[in-house]
Formats: sequence, structure tokens, C-alpha cells
Amino acid sequence: MSVGEFMRKRREELGISLRQLSKLTDLSENRLFRIEHDRTNLYAFEVNRLSQGLYLSVSDIMVTVEKYDTETVSYADRMLYQRLKERMGDLDGKG
Repeated sequence: MSVGEFMRKRREELGISLRQLSKLTDLSENRLFRIEHDRTNLYAFEVNRLSQGLYLSVSDIMVTVEKYDTETVSYADRMLYQRLKERMGDLDGKG
């Protein structure tokens, strides 16, 4: 499951529309649609906003990227995962 699919599934589980998630995250509906359909790369600040809007931890999202088949994960998703992993280590004092 891609990060976009995971986010869309989570949003639907919560019964939140794209419009509602847009208001919760301060990201445009168009941007959210593109993220959910894997038509764009995610920025770290967007992962943070989405984790808050979807009541997830950043770690939950990172685990999804990590579990996703490494042959089908885009280079950008792997780089995002690596940057987030490093950032989490910095915040924990491990970096």
C-alpha cells in the first residue's frame, strides 16, 4: 500500500471529507487529492500536518513506507522516509 493509499484509507475510516481534511491540515483539496492518488511527492511538513489531521503519528506513516514493497516505492518516498527517520532521530537526541 502506498503512502497516498494509506492516507486515503485512513481519511475514509475517520469519515472525513477532503474538504474537512483540507481545513484540518491547511493543505488545499487539490494537493490532498494529488497526495492520495500518488501524483506528487510529499514534503516533510505535509507529513506532519497530515499525521495530525488524520490522528496518526509520523511513525505510523513511516512504517507504511517501510512496509511497502521496496521495488514499487518511488525514490521520492524512500528519500522522504530517510529524511523523516533522520529527523525523528534528531528529535530523540539520537542523530
